[in-house]
Amino acid sequence: MPNYVRRYCDNLDEFKWHWFYYQMKEPMEFLADTEYLFYVLKWILKYDFDDLGYAVYFQTIMDPEMWSEPLIKDEWWTILDKRYQERFHNDISEMHHD
Repeated sequence: MPNYVRRYCDNLDEFKWHWFYYQMKEPMEFLADTEYLFYVLKWILKYDFDDLGYAVYFQTIMDPEMWSEPLIKDEWWTILDKRYQERFHNDISEMHHD
């Protein structure tokens, strides 16, 4: 585990640690490459976030050329699109209006 993740976890109380563990479970299932999860964590741990799965989905769509292989397993794309597509479009709209 990278040091920045260890440092982040060291500062969590028990409740927040359990929340973070729960946040990590699903992306570990839907990602084809766990190294990508640590890449996203490197950036997102600097901010407050409410859904790590969404952060991974968002980053994957926003920067698809960065990785040569598909990062999200095929069987998960439909599930994640249904769950996050509206939020993604709202976030993109807000970015263009700022």
